[in-house]
Amino acid sequence: MELKQQTVIRMKIIKKNGYCPIFKEGQEIIIKKHCFDTSVNTLERYCYATLTDIYPVYSKIRIEQVGRKEIFKCRDNGIIEIEVERLPDEIYDFENK
Repeated sequence: MELKQQTVIRMKIIKKNGYCPIFKEGQEIIIKKHCFDTSVNTLERYCYATLTDIYPVYSKIRIEQVGRKEIFKCRDNGIIEIEVERLPDEIYDFENK
């Protein structure tokens, strides 16, 4: 398989505005292409609702220029604020990770 450059997105928890049993400030989620690679992500729990809701923001940012950022607030009264940032592309080998 030929290895190609893949889009990289970082989602960083930048603010907690109340109680959330899942996320902590400073935690990051890295998405390479459409792959949530558990070998580079250290979160032990994931909020399915937040990950589902954030997908449109991810889709928008991944086609923007490197460095573009957007803030996402979770559906639970914005308890969690997540910065979604387009990082430089990387070569990523999906088959050998």
